[in-house]
Amino acid sequence: MTDPVAAACAGHGLAIHEDGRLAFGFTDAGFPAAALKLLFPGRPLLFLKQVHADLIISDSEWHAGVEADGLLLESPGVVAVVQTADCLPLFFFSARRRRGGVVHIGWRGLLQGIEARLVERLGDELADFSFYMGPAIESACYEVGEELPELFAKRPYAKGIFKLIPGGRYAMDLRAGVRRSLTGLGVAPSRIRDSGLCTYCSGGRFPSYRRDGKTGRRIFNFLQLKQQGSDAGA
Repeated sequence: MTDPVAAACAGHGLAIHEDGRLAFGFTDAGFPAAALKLLFPGRPLLFLKQVHADLIISDSEWHAGVEADGLLLESPGVVAVVQTADCLPLFFFSARRRRGGVVHIGWRGLLQGIEARLVERLGDELADFSFYMGPAIESACYEVGEELPELFAKRPYAKGIFKLIPGGRYAMDLRAGVRRSLTGLGVAPSRIRDSGLCTYCSGGRFPSYRRDGKTGRRIFNFLQLKQQGSDAGA
């Protein structure tokens, strides 16, 4: 697995990884949804009504306006899309590229165990899957109140994701929470990759809710399973 690399579509920046059976990546700030249609011409774009819950659906369960925070593709052609602006997009795909998708994980989703729901849905094929963490706010930029460590107190990884900082607040490491939870659920550490990109301190490359407030701008995180030998839009 390689990191998505810089590219452009209709004059807008994005990062994308492509091979004969898979395309996945994420967009920069200011990338409009309409440009995704140019990136994947003629292919259905499956958006979700994200609600910070633990629900993951398959492409066969999808319909316009469906409430969920993760999408599992089990057939080629359609494109899974998850929107973020500090929360973590978690991409996943099997070695043979027969199943894959993307999940939106904020602190609420992590608290509810959306990553555990994903592992359940992957079932006996879990060892065949790779995971990739896209751009998200890093711990140094993510201050939270004392109520969050209390809410996570019973999680086995809780002590490793909160650090006390001046003012009685805490820095939360969302990435570490997802990684530690996945490994605790049986995912091999070597199967988890991290983009290392922070939305908050990206110098404006990515939208950040914590930095900019309610601008409405989002990162579009996308994944498509392709027929072998096809291109991204085929």
